[in-house]
Amino acid sequence: MATHARYVDPRSEPRYQGLVENAVLSFRGAEYLVPVIDISSRGTQIESDIAPRLGESVLIRFDGCSPIYAFVRWSRDGRHGLNFGCELILGLAH
Repeated sequence: MATHARYVDPRSEPRYQGLVENAVLSFRGAEYLVPVIDISSRGTQIESDIAPRLGESVLIRFDGCSPIYAFVRWSRDGRHGLNFGCELILGLAH
């Protein structure tokens, strides 16, 4: 009998899609307008052809917000997971 490992998402905070469309990413001295796939209070997933190292620091700016320091948590197939240096309070319309 084959056993299959179950994948459990360890993230406890919800991810929001469509809350933010784009952000400006400062990476190695250059700025990139990047699509935002999803966002949470602790991080975001973006799409870009940059090639960061895991743990590398970046600066990300969402429209109407101050820039936020983040670090690269993962990178795969043109998508990158960034963890924020501080927790954000997301303004959600209910």
